[in-house]
Amino acid sequence: MGDVSSVNRYRQYAADCVRQAQDEDAPEDKTIMLNVALAWLRLAQQSEANDAELSPPLAPEPVDLDEAPYHFKTIN
Repeated sequence: MGDVSSVNRYRQYAADCVRQAQDEDAPEDKTIMLNVALAWLRLAQQSEANDAELSPPLAPEPVDLDEAPYHFKTIN
């Protein structure tokens, strides 16, 4: 799980890695730093997805009374 500040921090780390990659002379070092940046971005995405799964819905889902369990039906 991650909160918004964690997600933003992961994205900042990714941006830092991209900047570092731009300063590297060796192609291998650039590749390593860009791969680390991608890992941080994936972590941010996973954290957001986990938060979305764990968050309660904003409003309850509508109930179709014709298909609802007995205790939801009105008695006439």
